[in-house]
Amino acid sequence: MTHLSTNEIKTKKVEGSPYDSISKVEGADTISSKHPDYIIDESKMAGGSAELLFFPKNESDVISIVNKMKEQEVSMTISGGRTGIVGGAVPFGGAVVSTDEMTSVVGFGYDETKEQYFVRVQPGITLDTLEDVIKHKEFSEEQNIGAANWVTKFKQDPKSYMFAVDPTEMSAAVGGAIAANASGARSFKYGPMRPWVKRMRVVLANGEVLDMTRGQCNAENGKFVIETSDKKLEVNIPTYQMPKAKNAAGFYSEPEMDIIELFIGTEGMLGFITEVDLWIIPTVEGLPTVMFFISEADAITFVEKLRVDEELDVEYMEYFDEHSFNLLKSKSDTNPALANLKTLPPEIKTAVFFEVVSSDETLEEVIMRLEEIAEECNSSIESCWSAFDEVERENLRIMRHAVPETVNGIIAKRKNEYPGIHKLGTDMSVEHEHFREMMNLYRESLEEHNLESATWGHIGDSHVHVNILPRNLDELALGKELYKKFAKKAVEFGGSVSAEHGIGKIKAEYLVVMYGEDGVNQMRSVKNALDPFTLFCKGNMFN
Repeated sequence: MTHLSTNEIKTKKVEGSPYDSISKVEGADTISSKHPDYIIDESKMAGGSAELLFFPKNESDVISIVNKMKEQEVSMTISGGRTGIVGGAVPFGGAVVSTDEMTSVVGFGYDETKEQYFVRVQPGITLDTLEDVIKHKEFSEEQNIGAANWVTKFKQDPKSYMFAVDPTEMSAAVGGAIAANASGARSFKYGPMRPWVKRMRVVLANGEVLDMTRGQCNAENGKFVIETSDKKLEVNIPTYQMPKAKNAAGFYSEPEMDIIELFIGTEGMLGFITEVDLWIIPTVEGLPTVMFFISEADAITFVEKLRVDEELDVEYMEYFDEHSFNLLKSKSDTNPALANLKTLPPEIKTAVFFEVVSSDETLEEVIMRLEEIAEECNSSIESCWSAFDEVERENLRIMRHAVPETVNGIIAKRKNEYPGIHKLGTDMSVEHEHFREMMNLYRESLEEHNLESATWGHIGDSHVHVNILPRNLDELALGKELYKKFAKKAVEFGGSVSAEHGIGKIKAEYLVVMYGEDGVNQMRSVKNALDPFTLFCKGNMFN
């Protein structure tokens, strides 16, 4: 047996299914009239169309589709839960390949070296379904991976377990979440999807399968070598520096990176994910809380103190600015979960939602420490709400989700008068030391131009969403100019133009702002090495 270098890996040739046996829909008119959901995503990007729509059930089906589309020179858009907001799943011609029928839990195992459980799933399973399966331990002995009966051991374990990554839209498919390196509120503590992927199978553009386990293959001298059945593919890793801040923009790059990293966050550009192993961890019990402040500056100071406090184990931190808070209060008469907002003093302007790990034994100590920090930020423990039962937890969850829902309702009404109107939602992060200055830039720019807005998001990661709500098309154009200004400043502050939503087709111009033309061309060279036919997800990130 030939010994491979640590940066070399072999593909596997796997038999494809009979092409005619695969469920498919043909014809652009039929697809647009009977299956319109597959030519659009949550971005609401217009103009989508496709001539073919496939519903593979397994890897063999995917291989057959890839080989047939390569033969016919037809590009494919991979379609997961279509919850993305950057147009990544919107096709412009060609075929759509949906993962809707690839939703199985394939296996369950335990890594004795890591001393950690993992689940093996197909890419179409949604995060909320995965969450339920793990929470209720819905695994059978037939799904056991390995010699020991890990399924039985897991069921006998008195602890509950969870998958740590929690994008806001839990109806997202696992494959899409990996492709976008998605994250959520808990990314402050647990990071995005990237570190939670143990293993992955990907069908490449040549129809062969790359089966990668983390730690198996790492780059050497900035290069991977993938040995296929007929040639060796050399993949040169881009040489640009990745931002230290939270990031979901562009291809990942580190000098000695694991090859599995190459396929996480690349938005389906390099291959079709058919199976993944994901790490799971024991469920953490915390105290969800919302603390109220009289100013944005105080709220930021509170977050800065929570970040570095060694006595508190913080799960997440979410921010709502004055405009967001006013939207919440405007709904307090019609939404019972928000009714208590009317009892708050009028000087309250902003809010920080957070959760600290606690137990019956530590609760008093946690509350005392929070009281100390709150007083240092012109607030108090009396000016906060904590959720001690499931009803209160649900009320806080409703509060957190009410603002974006309200914003979407405002924009929907304005579209009646101006069909071209849409909100402009930023997704930028910066290094912590620059966050206060970035927030000042947002606030001053919006006030200078009298633009309506609401700002909320993952303040623990110095990553908030500034949502500009244009009242007419002139304000939409002005908002776009401000967006570019914000993007340039975020990069200058060591951040990302897209911290969690990716680039897709909508934000391609900002990828150049972040990496420059040379950096984007380096990404193109990776794409060309692995997909010289431009078979996968044409138009995402770059053309």
